[in-house]
Amino acid sequence: MEADFDIHPPFEAFYIEAMLWHTNSALDAVKVVGDWIELVVSDDEKALDLPKEKLFEQLQLIIQHAALLSKYLWPIRGGANSSHQRRGKKIRNALKTGESSALKCRSLRDGMEHFDEKLDKYLEENHVGEFLPNDVRAEVPVSEVPLHIFKGFYINPRVFVLLGNEYELLPIVAEVERIHDLLMGCVNAGYRFPHE
Repeated sequence: MEADFDIHPPFEAFYIEAMLWHTNSALDAVKVVGDWIELVVSDDEKALDLPKEKLFEQLQLIIQHAALLSKYLWPIRGGANSSHQRRGKKIRNALKTGESSALKCRSLRDGMEHFDEKLDKYLEENHVGEFLPNDVRAEVPVSEVPLHIFKGFYINPRVFVLLGNEYELLPIVAEVERIHDLLMGCVNAGYRFPHE
């Protein structure tokens, strides 16, 4: 049965709706972060109304929903010809999503999903220096001692840092927006993926 798996036309709606939930949720968080950035850039005191913890909550929502969306495109389970892999390939083809997509970044996806395990390993290797649990600034800080950023966000150049690893946020957001628009096109086409 698995060898015959395909997304049957009436079932495409389930995948489209499931993926739209992630794009909508991510884009809601993008709006909150974008509005906050505009306030910061214009030096508006209202930027202080969003506590750092809430900002990180929104940033993590963007990343987590992008990571979950990524799983529909690049499943982690099954061999090369499993139903999961065939589904991923079909959706990637339908949404014109190539291997260079910002959503394919496994290190960010794994970092979010397995943060506890990554934190264990990070702390085993890093014992000396300045430790920043949550850091928000205009630019990535420079330090004369080893700097350990657990989670950080820097407005210029829109970089999210997770356990010292930097990830550009703009390409991720752009790809989520692109996929969202394509999925909305699928909804308007009767909940069908484009086919050739």
